[in-house]
Amino acid sequence: MARIRFRTVLRGALVVAAVASLAGAGVAAASPQDPKAAAPLAGAGAVMALLDTRTAAAMPPEIADYGIDGDTVDMRLSGARTAAVDGLLAGIDPALVRIETGAGVPQHQDLRGGQKITGGATRCTLGFTAARGAQDWIITAGHCTRESDEWDDQSGAVIGTGAVTAQSSVDVGAVPVTAATVASPAVSTVTVHGSTPAPVGASVCLYGSTSGKSCGTITARGRTVNFDGQQQRNMVVAALCSASGDSGGPYITAAGQAQGIHSGGGDRCTAYFTPMDAALQALNLTLKTA
Repeated sequence: MARIRFRTVLRGALVVAAVASLAGAGVAAASPQDPKAAAPLAGAGAVMALLDTRTAAAMPPEIADYGIDGDTVDMRLSGARTAAVDGLLAGIDPALVRIETGAGVPQHQDLRGGQKITGGATRCTLGFTAARGAQDWIITAGHCTRESDEWDDQSGAVIGTGAVTAQSSVDVGAVPVTAATVASPAVSTVTVHGSTPAPVGASVCLYGSTSGKSCGTITARGRTVNFDGQQQRNMVVAALCSASGDSGGPYITAAGQAQGIHSGGGDRCTAYFTPMDAALQALNLTLKTA
């Protein structure tokens, strides 16, 4: 019996010694009631890894970001420290975490007409945002979407994968938007209200990612245009200047009426675009409007 008691005492002493050693390295003691406290948090790297694991499913909305800064993890909050943040930090030595408040709320840049988009080595312009059922899409030129299946926004974030292209005589294509990205019914600062066609002689503006805002008048409708031996039917002609990279760009009136998708230009500042109703019909999409 004396030998059994000696082993019990010795084992308890080893456990106490182990806990004391971990606590000295920045580790909180584990308990059955607080399993989070069992993490071996011996430094900022271990804290960072644990936080990434704990926030993998969902991050508390008040957290803007966190990362290693020297010997600690710097966590920036967009709001006040809450119970959710306290739970996330359970078991972590407070000396290993620095909390800052007043950070801005991170958000994906919303998609709107006139922005630069890239697909591999191809650069084009986002035309309009549209929808099919619950899925949002962006519309651009068909000779753009033929070049790449995946497209990125101007910050390099993925817009979506699975681009589709209309039949060859209609130069439009579309890309499905990932769920995390906001597709706004706007072209630059102009809100899209509809798609009523403007008559010949009306003023219209192209928003290209290369040339910026370029305005002129509509000079003709229903033209068949020769682009590198490929006919493009039912195109609208406008007297305005465009540049390489503007392909897919939106034409819109000052009143917010979407007119069409840019295909290319000719001499003396002649521009050609696919009318909006033809683009939407070819892609089976509905224009997003405010």
